[in-house]
Amino acid sequence: MSNEIVTQQIMPPGTPAVGQVGKNNVNVTNQQGGIVNFNYNIQQGAVIGSAEEMMAVQRFSKRYYQLLVTCEESVFKDNIVTVSADRALCQRLVPPEIFERCSGLTEEGIKELQTFPALICRENTELRGITDPEQMGMYAYIRRVMKVGRDIKVAFQPIAPFFQAKLCEKKNAIYFDLNMDCAITDLNHSAWSVHKVNLFEAFDQAQIPNMKRPM
Repeated sequence: MSNEIVTQQIMPPGTPAVGQVGKNNVNVTNQQGGIVNFNYNIQQGAVIGSAEEMMAVQRFSKRYYQLLVTCEESVFKDNIVTVSADRALCQRLVPPEIFERCSGLTEEGIKELQTFPALICRENTELRGITDPEQMGMYAYIRRVMKVGRDIKVAFQPIAPFFQAKLCEKKNAIYFDLNMDCAITDLNHSAWSVHKVNLFEAFDQAQIPNMKRPM
């Protein structure tokens, strides 16, 4: 399996909390006083890579989605999440059938994981289901999965940002199959998990608009 790391970054315009500051740059407020920059290129009014994005979205499963939580400051700069192997797709974090088919990260398993829409989140800024109201998560698709020593590196392509606090609201957490009822929630520790949830129905229930979805 190739160790190539893909860092191309694409951010469609017209998404919440996004401000265009130049021809090829979009700034997203991620935490108080912090700006995360996403780069995208425009050619004749179209986002380069949109054909790839369209194909990825049309392949998305409506049965599962994957959640990658990290403490890495650079996650939205590099578009790579690093997860230790003992927190990546382990038995307690995925449905039994996904553990059997995908957790070994075989070529077939990775191909299946690439059909699951992904939510990329930095760890909540506080405990008990509370985070900075300006913190942003990212809706994305997976481009590469690489084993590097005892770590797993997951390269992703951004599709659209969203306010992470939406996932923390208890009524919404149910839709996303997230535990927000204890001090250390699913968004307080770095991990790679898979949830047996139709992500697009969850977006609708949580009133997170303008998220691209398969036909």
